[in-house]
Amino acid sequence: MLLSGNVWTMTELGQAEAVYLEGNRIAAVGGLEDLRTRYPGTRSVRLERITPGLHDAHTHPLQWGEALGLLDLAGVNDPREAAQRVAAQVREIPPGAWIRGVGYLFEGYPSSELLDQAAPHHPVFLRSRDLHSGWANRQAMEAAGLSARTPDPPGGALVRDSGGNPSGYLLEHAQDLLLGATPKPGLAELERGLRDLAARGYTATHHMGSCPLELAERLARSDQLPLRLWWALDKEAWRGVEPGWRGERLEVAAVKFFVDGALGSRTAWMVEPYPDGSHGMPLDPLEFIHREGAEALRQGFGVVVHAIGTQAVRGLLDVFSGLAPLATGRPLRMEHVQHVRDEDLPRFRGLPLALSLQPMHALEDAALVRHHLPGREHEAFRLRDLWATGLPLAFGSDAPVAKPEVLDNLQAALHPPLGNGQALSLEQALWAHTRGAALAAGWNQQGWIRPGAPADLTLWEGGKPVGRVLAGQLELS
Repeated sequence: MLLSGNVWTMTELGQAEAVYLEGNRIAAVGGLEDLRTRYPGTRSVRLERITPGLHDAHTHPLQWGEALGLLDLAGVNDPREAAQRVAAQVREIPPGAWIRGVGYLFEGYPSSELLDQAAPHHPVFLRSRDLHSGWANRQAMEAAGLSARTPDPPGGALVRDSGGNPSGYLLEHAQDLLLGATPKPGLAELERGLRDLAARGYTATHHMGSCPLELAERLARSDQLPLRLWWALDKEAWRGVEPGWRGERLEVAAVKFFVDGALGSRTAWMVEPYPDGSHGMPLDPLEFIHREGAEALRQGFGVVVHAIGTQAVRGLLDVFSGLAPLATGRPLRMEHVQHVRDEDLPRFRGLPLALSLQPMHALEDAALVRHHLPGREHEAFRLRDLWATGLPLAFGSDAPVAKPEVLDNLQAALHPPLGNGQALSLEQALWAHTRGAALAAGWNQQGWIRPGAPADLTLWEGGKPVGRVLAGQLELS
């Protein structure tokens, strides 16, 4: 098959006119007339642009598939509006049925009162856009058995009223206490999330935890994976698991840890305090990440760590400096890297490290940065500064935290909403969604268009993805 158009190879060749596919591999790249002469009679398809297959380098596909069926609260920043949307859904479902939603970001921590009024006969649990906090009504808290006697779990907190009773707002791992009472997503939700990603032109995604591996293995065994899947295991679930490939599309590759929470919930761990005097919430102790990470590396896994706040990034750089001699198979990964102090930038250079970023989060978080971190806006979303470290950048969405829409990442990377001089070029942003993401996965043959590489491509018209080629198979929407 011969594909022609503006071919962005992500190699030293730069751009070409055409690419010729033979089976599931790229056979040749070059001028259109030259390839037509070399391969006469070949089926030809003309596109506006052809890139290596897009990766979403940070997703939770089970939760994304689940979110596709939940109350959409994206863009909601007023608890009253969220309650109004809940009240509208009450009219559509029977009493006693759960109402669940995701996507809001509030400046404060509301109590259950608004939700109690909106849905007095339904348990309600809504999760913030960053998934690091949640809001429940009294019906939901009663279903989960939460009371003044319920202790805060490690790495989490129940916001309480003056009498010590749970107010209805839950931070970090305290959400797990309530999630245990809600309906559980399963194979159908995972498959729905993966198929949605494939329909958006992605040929691969990097799974970042919170899903049983057995579900993905079932899809792999039945040849039902619609894209290549790089899998990070939860830190509680990696022992006894063999790293490596399950068929041709699923690689069990890494173990995931968390240094801290997120900015929107004020649980990102900061060197300097928020305006209210807090510093955020550290989660997995750095000593634990170092100890368990070293063991995971010795067992053949990679190590993936969530770090958003300035103190989280600083502490994780210490950990990764210690783990660097063990990281010989694939790079260590720092996920989000959202807030970095000036003095810490030089410490990235030379580490066996890939930086997994989500520029699109700035579209929503810019206002939060200005509100929570006045005077420190320059420390946030340092795309150009991190590019200058020479380390691979890998772009993703963190779906369901944000919709996995590549155009949002391109917009935020080319035109950063904080206006802090961190813009990248279009080629750099696409490199981070293709070659950079492949390098972050340790898939060194992926992410570029050159002879011998896998025939995974994304096809563009009108400035947006309209199809893909996966393992040599053409799919056009």
